[in-house]
Amino acid sequence: MHGNLPRLPEYGGRGVEVARLVRVGYENAVPWPQEIPAARTPDPGESPENDVSRAASRPVKVRHAARHARSSDARPRHRTSLSIRSAERRRWAADLTGPGSGGLVIYGMGGIGKSTLAAQIATRVSRLQSGRVITVVSGEVPASAPWPADADFVILDNFDDNLTQDSGRWTVRDPALAARLAGWTGKLLITCRHPFSLGEAPQARLTFRRLGPLTRSGAAELTTSLPAIRLLSDAERDQVWRLTAGHPLAMEYLDLLMARGERYPDLAGRIEAAVKAGTDVPRTEPTELPEATAEQIASAACDLMFGDLFGRLGTAARSLLIRASVFRVPVTAEALGARPGPIAECEAAGLLCVGPGHELDVHRWTAGALHRRLTDAGLGTQLAAAHRQAAAYWLSRGAPSPESGYHQRRAADLTRVAGPAPRPGPSLRRRGAALALAAVSVALAVEAGRALAVPHLASAEGPAHVVPSVTAASAARDQAAAWVAGRVSGGAVLACDPAMCAALAQRGVPAGSLLVLGPGAGDPLGSAVVVETAAVRSIFGGRLASVYAPAVLASFGTGATRIDVRIVAPDGTAAYRRALAADIRARRAAGVQLLRDPRITVTPSARAALAAGQVDARMMITLAALAAIEPVRVDGFGGRGPGESPGLALRTAEIAAPAAAARRMLAFVRAQRSPYLATRADLTPGPDGSVLTIEFGAPTPLGMLR
Repeated sequence: MHGNLPRLPEYGGRGVEVARLVRVGYENAVPWPQEIPAARTPDPGESPENDVSRAASRPVKVRHAARHARSSDARPRHRTSLSIRSAERRRWAADLTGPGSGGLVIYGMGGIGKSTLAAQIATRVSRLQSGRVITVVSGEVPASAPWPADADFVILDNFDDNLTQDSGRWTVRDPALAARLAGWTGKLLITCRHPFSLGEAPQARLTFRRLGPLTRSGAAELTTSLPAIRLLSDAERDQVWRLTAGHPLAMEYLDLLMARGERYPDLAGRIEAAVKAGTDVPRTEPTELPEATAEQIASAACDLMFGDLFGRLGTAARSLLIRASVFRVPVTAEALGARPGPIAECEAAGLLCVGPGHELDVHRWTAGALHRRLTDAGLGTQLAAAHRQAAAYWLSRGAPSPESGYHQRRAADLTRVAGPAPRPGPSLRRRGAALALAAVSVALAVEAGRALAVPHLASAEGPAHVVPSVTAASAARDQAAAWVAGRVSGGAVLACDPAMCAALAQRGVPAGSLLVLGPGAGDPLGSAVVVETAAVRSIFGGRLASVYAPAVLASFGTGATRIDVRIVAPDGTAAYRRALAADIRARRAAGVQLLRDPRITVTPSARAALAAGQVDARMMITLAALAAIEPVRVDGFGGRGPGESPGLALRTAEIAAPAAAARRMLAFVRAQRSPYLATRADLTPGPDGSVLTIEFGAPTPLGMLR
């Protein structure tokens, strides 16, 4: 796990080789999400940062000490390599390249890019001073934790875990740690949200630099890299910068929502209304705003968009996100009792980062938004339960860690302090569904933990309060995913947006059967079925029905939340309609033949369906084969999906037979191979013996009776 630093996206610079990584201290240390490139001596006349792709002459020694807390750089997976903080990188690196000891503290609001910039600065310093031995320490740092003796450049990321506030001033909580920092003779690079004091220790050696909103040029570079926002006009991208107060994570949230079908004008209007409700926003550029105002705007925008993204998750995914959000460090899926489906759904929503070692991590800004929503709804006890589970996990490991004590303290605080009563009004109604399911999620986490045999997830409490409320979008997605997983043929390729694909994976659909659609993803050709959500409609518009997928197998929800399960026409709409008409004629002729078979008896409704050519060709071929070995009595046909297009075949039949004959027919049906292998075949008691139910998967193949 610690042989090499991971190659993760970064703002600027290219990842190159790292000589070695020595893990020091607690067992839960994981690599810092940034490569420190090997340094080399520049050629005459060449800038030290030029041509970084060339072979290095001397690699930089990088060490990771103590433990790694949650990275503030847990970006959605579409992040590209950018250099949006190049001016700060050059200027602030100078604070660390002078002679003697010195320290740089980068502070600013969460999600603004402090960890990313710190990694870039470390990269620049390592190029300018190739002999440096860099030690990375992230999160809470016990003063007794050893640092390598030869380290002369220490990076303390997410240093907030070591701070405490007293009378409005932030100070280092542990005097021993403050004294250790004050006495450090090498270089220090610290990231945190607030400027702080070392208490009684000397402070002069620390230089504090506030990282504010992105500049116009930085925001332009970021927005052109985001797949949905980059399709907007220049004026709209500039508006994105202002609406989000130049906050990178808020811009990414907005991009994720647009990629899932949100229209930009509607989303921009809602964000502006949310911002105006929270603060009196001056009409000025984000870089000119006071720090507090910029943070208010970014928080209002992020909270609204987080609520939308969270509200689209299914119940299991929400439960996972709550459990993961309380951890300050990345943890494995096993630690959370997490299944692949919910993981994929949370990752697709941009709310969960899956690291190079498959560890799971929630950005601290995202976790904060989730915790505020739970607390505002008076659900602090649910959050406390998640902290108790986290504490049990760390205690079960046996190795010393400050994390168990942290989670125990947080659980006690949340239990002791009751959450505020929900305030009436429109904002509560808008957020009610997400908040209610957040409460459900922690309760379900207990059951999920028991089912997965993860001992530390077994709650000592009684069952949590469950509020049975779901959003219309989540309900429609859950219904559509359940229908597709149970009704569509097992070998069919399904085209879907990331959230729907995650929901299908959660229900057992193999990843190899899923074709993920997104901006720039081409067309759904190559799949048998496309699940048309709002996000897919925003990509293809009316062309989906008129060009690619003319027939609807099933429909769920209404309005903007409607989801249609469509049959893909590989040769185009016109060819599909001709083939369907020919298939109906062939089915009608085959139905007439079956009605003439004396070994087949049918009810009046079944007779009408056969005569009209409404029965699936596979079903009629199977009935003919069964009639050759046993008399067959068909009670009825069915299997239509809700909102199904006319002309599609009935794929289900109920056959009444004596018990022994029914068992022989069941064995025959289950022994078939594709395309005649039914997706479902079972027996139930009937008035004259048993009823054999046979169901074939959708969509019905055309042309089988020619």
